[in-house]
Order: sequence, then structure tokens, then C-alpha cells
Amino acid sequence: MITLITANWLLYLIALLIGVVTAFWVWAATGREASAVDRFSADDGLLEKAGEPVRPADPQPESSPPADAVSEPSPAPPAKPVVAPPAAAPLAADKPAAPAEATPPVAGKPNIPAAVGEPDNLRLIKGVGPKLNTLLNGLGVTRFDQIADWKEAEITEVDQYLETFSGRITRDAWIDQAKFLAKDDIAGFEKKYGKL
Repeated sequence: MITLITANWLLYLIALLIGVVTAFWVWAATGREASAVDRFSADDGLLEKAGEPVRPADPQPESSPPADAVSEPSPAPPAKPVVAPPAAAPLAADKPAAPAEATPPVAGKPNIPAAVGEPDNLRLIKGVGPKLNTLLNGLGVTRFDQIADWKEAEITEVDQYLETFSGRITRDAWIDQAKFLAKDDIAGFEKKYGKL
């Protein structure tokens, strides 16, 4: 089998290139290359939701016939219903800019029991990366047994200090993971959460 592949590698490469070109041609022929700008509509209401000021569209100037052209008067165009433009949202200068869902970070440290002993490598917890690890260490969270003992009150207390990582404690099951790691139950941890 290997000799067949090595003897005909050039044919396989050409077949692959033909397949890629054909797939691109089919993709382009279906019209998927149209950008979102082509489908933009100022009437979709997204600008109001984002707090952006909305201006009514500028009316298109009507072309007037030349003065020396003589023509019969044209009938009046049918009346279009008058639609009031939506109320303009307040400008950014009128109100302070605030993120839609993010709460401002709380200064200080959470009111939780202090860690006792040498710090653990919290990056072993799935969902804790280098940035979150640094943030947790700055808040005084340094050990697995400390996290494993958290109840709902401690979770709520620490969560308000996690800035953009808010909600990760429950979503990534830190408490359960920390219980395995605090007992050095690597086999149980890997069985439930995957390889370390």
C-alpha cells in the first residue's frame, strides 16, 4: 500500500488541488461571498439597542426638468404615509459609557478564609489559565483545599472580584475539581475531567 502511495503521490496531489478548486468554485457560485454590508438595514433597530444616535436617512434630491423643456403637467405621485423617525438616542456625552453586562470590578480582596500552606498550581483546574491564575493569587486564592471548601457565600463573594471571568467558578466546576486535586486523586480527576 505504501509503495502505491509513494509511486503515485503526484497524482494524489493533483487530485487534491482539483478538489479544493472545485469546492471553492461551488462555494463562490452559491453567493456566499456577499458581505454583511450588502444586507445592512438602518431600520433593524440594532442601533437603538446599542445606544447609538440614529439619524433619519437623508432624502434623495428629486431631479427637476430643465426650465426650457415644455411638457404636460404630470399627475401628482400617490401620497406616501408619513412615518415619524424613531426618537434619537441620547448622545454619548449625555450619559457615561458603561458596559452592557459587565459589572465594575470591586476594589480590595474577597472576604473568604485565608489559605494555609504552600500555594498550589491552580492552573491544573480546567478553565484556569495564566491570567486567571494571577488574578486568583492576587485575591488570596492559592490552594485547592481552600477552593474545595467554598460554599455558595464564598462563591458569590469571589465571583464579584473575577472581572471578565465572572461565573467561571460554577460553570467550570472548580469546587469539584479542587476536591479531587486537594486529595491528590489524579486518577479520579482524569476519569471525570480528562488528562492533566
